[in-house]
Amino acid sequence: MESGGCKRCGSEASVKSGRVRGLQRYRCKECGYHFTATPPRGKPAAMKALALLLYAMGNASFCSIARILHVSDVSILKWVRAEAQKLPIPEVSGETVVLTLDEMWHFLKKNRQALGLARV
Repeated sequence: MESGGCKRCGSEASVKSGRVRGLQRYRCKECGYHFTATPPRGKPAAMKALALLLYAMGNASFCSIARILHVSDVSILKWVRAEAQKLPIPEVSGETVVLTLDEMWHFLKKNRQALGLARV
């Protein structure tokens, strides 16, 4: 049958049992549960994966991805945040390295006359 099976027990044994708001209704022969064969909600997983791939490549913004896939930019944001929550937290090593850059000092030392920093 096109019902897809019982939503409560998963049995494929079901019979037609009328219509509700234009949708065919079914009754499970195993448990007696009444249900309708509704289409799945949400966007396909492949579309979400494509959106995440485009975002991860770094070349596209939320709005441009949304225009390509014909969804809202808020949906793209929610998909990215949901996947980010699944990622493990990166471990930081306990060792810290302090690096001092003095490029500006060498630049100023070399160009004192040009910048007006030379002593008179």
